[in-house]
Amino acid sequence: MKLYLAFKSAFILLLTTVVITTSCSSIDCRLNGSVYCRYLLKDKDLNDVAFAYPLTIALCDTKKGDSIILNSESNVSAFDLPMSHGNATDVIKITLSVTDTITVEDTVYYVTTPYTDIIRITKTNEPYFESIDCAPRYNHTIQGIQSSHNFIDSLVINNKRVTNDASSENIYIFLNSAN
Repeated sequence: MKLYLAFKSAFILLLTTVVITTSCSSIDCRLNGSVYCRYLLKDKDLNDVAFAYPLTIALCDTKKGDSIILNSESNVSAFDLPMSHGNATDVIKITLSVTDTITVEDTVYYVTTPYTDIIRITKTNEPYFESIDCAPRYNHTIQGIQSSHNFIDSLVINNKRVTNDASSENIYIFLNSAN
């Protein structure tokens, strides 16, 4: 009888272990379903360039207000921005703060002038399901891009597909030659 109870207890323990280990899912859902569009600053010869002046980048949303993604960062040559999955157009505000010095009667004054360009990206939003257990991730196809031209000369779509591939270079920003 004792042998039977010991065998029964061992069998129940083994069965419980098997049920617990096989019922766990091996799917790791991403906490953030956003995909990021990669922007690179280029000169006319397609060389990477960086802003020596502080750069501030904000995502514009008329309902929620602007969200500052990068605040007064210097030596920026590339940046990644999340794309919305509910809007057909994303609006980005890039502000370059140029500081000049003015000397008046042996006194030096620092004057900062902000230059702002607005970028509008039209795109499609395609839901992508990795697993039924996870929320959908949205991939995007860039349809068009335009900007104001205070310090941006032009924009070029290098790769119109925006996915979770971090090595993808999506948009090239060409700067005015005076900057």
